[in-house]
Amino acid sequence: MMWPKAPQFDVEKVVEACRAWLTSEEVYETVCNRLSDLKEHEKAYREAGEYGVLLALLLANRELQRGDRDAELFRNTYTTAFVQRAEGRRLYDAIKALAIHNSCPLCGLQQVAQLDHHAPKADFPLLALTPLNLVPTCGPCNQGKSNKLAAVATEEAFHPYFEDLGTDRWLHAQIDDVERVAVFEVRPPVWWDEVKKRRIEHHFESHNLAGRYRDAAGIVVAKRRRRDRVLLEETGSSAELRAHIRGDVDSHAAYDPNSYETALLRALAESRWYLNGGMKVLYA
Repeated sequence: MMWPKAPQFDVEKVVEACRAWLTSEEVYETVCNRLSDLKEHEKAYREAGEYGVLLALLLANRELQRGDRDAELFRNTYTTAFVQRAEGRRLYDAIKALAIHNSCPLCGLQQVAQLDHHAPKADFPLLALTPLNLVPTCGPCNQGKSNKLAAVATEEAFHPYFEDLGTDRWLHAQIDDVERVAVFEVRPPVWWDEVKKRRIEHHFESHNLAGRYRDAAGIVVAKRRRRDRVLLEETGSSAELRAHIRGDVDSHAAYDPNSYETALLRALAESRWYLNGGMKVLYA
């Protein structure tokens, strides 16, 4: 998964982009009078994210925000003015465009289709227009995350703008030569703390990555099956095929060490069954 950089504009710019609609609805002055509150919550959100205490902040503020007198106004401004009106939509699309190669940062599998409120707008209306709270995602990942805030640290969703999993390998796969599919699993490094391990496991499960990666792996194998078979037949050497696949592993790992393709290629290179002709029937 490749995580995007944070948006470089703030909530004030979002409000200004929504000005025409707010004016037509005769609520622009109301929102302007709350701008200092929106900016204050944005600042607290940024600082909490940078210090790794965002969940604690959100849990502490949820009831206060949920009952805000202008909660529905902020939610409607997002849905109507920011998403549907031209000026707001330009900023909406600018955040979507932050995704690297338009790839969903939460799965690395599908293309970005929408923005997700990291802190759900139903519970946090004062963050509904905050760019830092809007993360580009694909549809399945947005649904997998759901609109509920985690109640415990081990289930806290990762925030691409504030967290970095680095290059540690946590995604693994193996080839099941009976079922003839690739099986993906999470195996975090032993040096990760327990909360981080549990969070990546929860991320993997809640977004149904095992099944989605398994299905996507079938396409990858289908595209390389003939080449691998021909190389094996021409050289008569499984070692040559392994070396060839490992070269592909190096290229993919240099781009993203935890992409499903990197994990799949590692599994193929380690599968004696595949290296000795299993590609003829894998995902067939």
